[in-house]
Amino acid sequence: MTTISAKIENEDKNLFESIINSIGLNVTTAITAFVKATIRENGIPFSLKAADDPYIYSEENMKFLRQSIAQIEAGNGQIHELKENL
Repeated sequence: MTTISAKIENEDKNLFESIINSIGLNVTTAITAFVKATIRENGIPFSLKAADDPYIYSEENMKFLRQSIAQIEAGNGQIHELKENL
């Protein structure tokens, strides 16, 4: 046996525990189920989509994007070359 440690937001932890406890699981069992499903599927056992992430379109992120666009339009942006890792 081994121990896995992860840092997550306190509110997320509490909500997670509440949900899994309501279905009769604890954190260890839920994480073990996730690990086993990941091994079985040879990948994350569910779809990850940015469009489904409410934080992508949060007001805070949209404000940052609007500020960035305004900086670029005002001529205060910087052009960087993309580098690919091969």
